[in-house]
Amino acid sequence: MNRKSVRLALASAALLGLVRPASAQMGGGPSGFGGPGGGMQPPPSQNSEKEEGPAEEAPEENRPVDLEPLSGYPEQNRRKMQIFELGGYLRLRSDYMHDFALGLGYSSVPSGSTTPGTTNYGLPPFPLPLECPAPAAGVTISPTSPTPNNPGQNCSHKDIGGANIRFRLEPTFNITDQVRIHAQFDVLDNTILGSTPDSLAGIQGFNRPPSMTTGSSAVSPTSMPGVAPSAFLSTTQDAPEVGQNGFTSSIVAKRAWAEVDSEFGSLRFGRMPWHWGRGIFYNDGGCADCDVGTTVDRVMALTTIYGHQIAAAWDLGAQGYTTQQLSLGRDDPSGYPYDLSQNDDVLELMASITRIENPVALRERIDRGDLVLNYGLQVVYRNQGNTVVPATTDQTASPYGPQPTTPDQLPRAIAFDGISVTPDVWFKLYYKALTIEAEGIGIFGRILHPGALSAQDHELTLAEAGWVVASELRLFKDSFFVGFEVGGATGDQASDPGQYLNYRWRYIQQPAGDNAIHDLHFSPDYHVDEILFRHIMGTVTNATYFKPSAAYWFDLGQTRAVGLNGSVIYSMAQVPVSTPGDSLSYGIETDVGAGYRNTAEGFYAGFTWGVLWPLGALGRPGPLWGPDAADPSAAQILRVYMGVKF
Repeated sequence: MNRKSVRLALASAALLGLVRPASAQMGGGPSGFGGPGGGMQPPPSQNSEKEEGPAEEAPEENRPVDLEPLSGYPEQNRRKMQIFELGGYLRLRSDYMHDFALGLGYSSVPSGSTTPGTTNYGLPPFPLPLECPAPAAGVTISPTSPTPNNPGQNCSHKDIGGANIRFRLEPTFNITDQVRIHAQFDVLDNTILGSTPDSLAGIQGFNRPPSMTTGSSAVSPTSMPGVAPSAFLSTTQDAPEVGQNGFTSSIVAKRAWAEVDSEFGSLRFGRMPWHWGRGIFYNDGGCADCDVGTTVDRVMALTTIYGHQIAAAWDLGAQGYTTQQLSLGRDDPSGYPYDLSQNDDVLELMASITRIENPVALRERIDRGDLVLNYGLQVVYRNQGNTVVPATTDQTASPYGPQPTTPDQLPRAIAFDGISVTPDVWFKLYYKALTIEAEGIGIFGRILHPGALSAQDHELTLAEAGWVVASELRLFKDSFFVGFEVGGATGDQASDPGQYLNYRWRYIQQPAGDNAIHDLHFSPDYHVDEILFRHIMGTVTNATYFKPSAAYWFDLGQTRAVGLNGSVIYSMAQVPVSTPGDSLSYGIETDVGAGYRNTAEGFYAGFTWGVLWPLGALGRPGPLWGPDAADPSAAQILRVYMGVKF
């Protein structure tokens, strides 16, 4: 080995000596108010000192050979740790919702999307109870007449409600001290209690023969389950099953990923949660009241240099069509799947750098009165070359409807040419009893051939932004919390007043001449309120909000406490022209509640009552709505919840 090789090897060894194992990913954490938003929790300590223990035995000079210790047995290190760990929760939530449609019913303003052969009418802001049916074909809608088949905004039925349950299991298999496998399973995932009685044991035309008789009162013996021909006669609740009594199964496997630690850092691969910063966009849905969560298929490497965690990841986004969409996949469901195209894949790359103080050092510095600043920057690059359009070849007929058999019966690929860059910056400042946290995100890019995203095949520009600044002051030995939060997300001029307001239930195509997309959507698991953003609009989008809040926890012992909390949220539109009322203010909402928690036993319970007073942006003014003009009315919610964490 020459001197140059020796110097290179020594330099490499010195560089590796500076690299420490990667710390844990950021995640959401509870705040003093027990709910809104996600906090960034510091990772476990990386520089913990060696634990004290008995001194090592001094060597003996003339020790007999037969007293030498036995050599280690295979896999001895695996026996020094807990092989299996289990976390999760069981929760139950009951919601009573009053007038979420804001007193506004169906309208004569046509919706941008309709079902062929049906009447094109406008939808209310939120789904109405079944007692307020949609207008019948050929019937003129009257804003003041709630007669059957002609429901206007004065429908007397305004309440919906129910209870749902989720049992989440998050096992961890510790293969060794450096290798572990994580998974996440949901049992009865947000299943509405009472929604799967044995009267739903079959679906006509799918797993139960359709009725062979005709007439309004005729009933075929084959079209009704004999066990419980009516919901009133049901005797038990069946397990949810796709195609049997619903669209989801009783057990859902959501995530599975592995972590491998080494002297160089950490490697993680699989389907895993993604949380960044305060969680306004990338939110892992880890809170006890969350529903969705950001999940990513990823291969990621992490390491720590000079107190900064550096991460780089390759994400496998939407992969387009595979053999699992063909009869090939149905004929061989356990066989090896194949991706039928590389050009329609969404390529995503992520890089980030963060500085997060470990919990022990953080607590010590705060107690000393030091100013502590944690921060991070994440950049995500996304690219897609092609997309798909409807197939040109007829699909093969079958008893279950047309089924694609060969690749030419799948939608064909056309140019899309989309590219975007998403920077996301975050910081969190600690000073004595004060905490200030902020996050800002932007999505910038373009789509050369937007297809169905635009009314005309013209290049679209992406320019979206969202931000949050939240402060919290802890007083009286961390019993009294006072907070203030302000945040917002950009909106777009494109609108369709005839659709629901919840962004997850509608799609608005960019009209001709509008060649830019500006509306950014917060993660639906970033909770700001209980009515407007969480349910009616689905999340924060095209809005700016201001939220003062307070909470007080009464200590009942070392692990038990009872708390009271309240908040007021004023929200307004960033682009008023895309609101139903073409106005600035959405409304004012107040949320108050009380809760109990026992951290030793993992039990918690409580209730929340919220009232939304809608303002002009949610109304239907005369100049825009004509005969459908109306003022919105207040909406209310009463929530009761309980659960057990473990």
